[in-house]
Amino acid sequence: MRNQQGQAMAEGLVVLLCLLTFFSAITWLGRLQDIALYEQHASRFGAFELARAANLDHAKFSSRFVHGHHATWRNRQGNALVADESVHVTLNRQARLDSAGQPGATERNATQLRKEWKVQDNGIANVAMTIRPLVVPQAAHAQNASGLAAHAVSFTENLALFLRRHTAILIGASHATDARSAHDRAAGSDTAWRRVARASYAAGKQISAVASRVDAPWQRTDPVFDWFMPWAGKKP
Repeated sequence: MRNQQGQAMAEGLVVLLCLLTFFSAITWLGRLQDIALYEQHASRFGAFELARAANLDHAKFSSRFVHGHHATWRNRQGNALVADESVHVTLNRQARLDSAGQPGATERNATQLRKEWKVQDNGIANVAMTIRPLVVPQAAHAQNASGLAAHAVSFTENLALFLRRHTAILIGASHATDARSAHDRAAGSDTAWRRVARASYAAGKQISAVASRVDAPWQRTDPVFDWFMPWAGKKP
């Protein structure tokens, strides 16, 4: 028993050190999760903003998600964890749907119709936001480069990580702003309308040239060779 005197105190100090480490890690992890949550919201906002306005306003990211009353993320020294230079927003539209995932799939003439009706996927919009929390500010690096704090600085540097969240969304579903624009797009399709319409118009004009002489005594109006656009806004 004499050889074991003080062992419980030593074990208690080890356990206390572990508990303090866990408590510190929990608060640190909570801050990172909160940053990642706002980062996810920012990527979703960017994706839908791109779909709505066709551009990505980086200033809105900083004012709405990086700065503000909610952005109170601090490290143990009281310094901000997120700075402007540690936030990066990227837009990538290289990924595209294959033919099977687009309107009409792989049916005959579907590829050409997608181009003429402007419903073909031009690339999935992938908005990504990357944040590197500033564990130790640059000024502190110079101050702690030597001495007993060097080990602590090295440890915190190893904890530095990158938080990345992204949102992918299909944009440009070819919605028409009004009935006129919808008719313009449909009438401009060579495969779906103009090719057949030209042949019909040519035959109709030949018939009209002969029939107009017979219809002249009855003062009938000449036929209109635009069988599409006059219906704009009247029929879906």
